[in-house]
Parts: sequence; structure tokens; C-alpha cells
Amino acid sequence: MIQHRIIMVLGMGLALTLILSLSFWRLWRAEQDSYRRVFQASESLNQELVTLRADNGQLVAQNQVLILKGNEVAAMLPGQAKEIRELGVRLKQAVAVSTTAFSVNTPATVFLRDSVIYDTVHVQLFDYQDGFFTLKGKSIGNQQYLDLNYRDTLVQVVYRGQRERPWLWIFSPRKLMQRVSLKNPNANINYTRQIDIIQ
Repeated sequence: MIQHRIIMVLGMGLALTLILSLSFWRLWRAEQDSYRRVFQASESLNQELVTLRADNGQLVAQNQVLILKGNEVAAMLPGQAKEIRELGVRLKQAVAVSTTAFSVNTPATVFLRDSVIYDTVHVQLFDYQDGFFTLKGKSIGNQQYLDLNYRDTLVQVVYRGQRERPWLWIFSPRKLMQRVSLKNPNANINYTRQIDIIQ
């Protein structure tokens, strides 16, 4: 009877030890994965934006998607976290956030036309229009009055790119990458970032 109890206590102790070991191993793996994810995110923050040319000749910007938790976004990118909060969204509820900065340089030549308004004020009028810009203006004396309208479409694709460790072949996960393009051929993308926020 005593031997039976000893065996039972030892069996329960062994089972408890196995359960605790498995729990600690899972915690250790989760922390290791978290460390690796944050390390990769910090590396990709320092990477340059890659510019590619699409099949239609359009310039396309490409970089790696960051995968972070909400508290990691707040720690690594406090400005981005502040922007999310300013939009009225709590960081815990955010799923993804994307920011893109671009500049447009479109040289244009416009011809001035003389005109008279109010029967006495001499003005020069001009207007310019292409598929993206509408620029109208008038010059009265030494002052220019401009009305500028810009229209464009931002296209963003998030996809699974090259493998993290190509030598492991199919056993290595693929990196999430993003490609961003503007329809205006004169627009240049200076900065883009996509962050997937995981819970």
C-alpha cells in the first residue's frame, strides 16, 4: 500500500514536472520568437527603400512589412503610436497601419492671357491641366492667386516575398513585403512603412 502511494506521488510529481517543463519551454519559445521579430523589425527600419520598375514602366517602391505587437509599436515607434491614437483608435484595437510619403515634381509651361475684370482691373490669367494636376491662377499687379488641385491613386500590395533563410527551403517562412505605387509618373515615393499589429 505504501509502495503504491509512493509510486502514485512520484508519477504525479513526474507529470507535474513535465507540464511545468513544457510550459516553460513554450514561454521560452514565445520570448525567443518575440525577440527575433523585434530584431528583424529594427533591422528593416534601417533598410533603404528599394525602387523597382513595374511591367508598365511605372516606378514602384518596396520594403519589408513590420510585424509588431501594440506595446512594441509604442516602444519602437512612438510617433506612429501617437498618430494611431490621434485617429481615435486604441492601439490594442489596431490591426495594421501604413504610412507613405511622396513628392511630385511636374514642370509645366503656361501662357498668360491679358484680361480686364470689373471694367478697370488689368489681370493676367493662366491655367494648366493634365491627368493629375489642375492649376488655375491670375496675376493682379504684383500678386499671384493660385488654385491647385492634385489627384492621384496610391496602390499598395502586401505579399509574401523571399524566404528568411533560403537555405532551409520550404521550412523557412517567407517575409511579408509591400510594394507601393502612385499612378502619376512624375511622383516619387520617398518613404513607406506597413506595420501589422498582432495581439
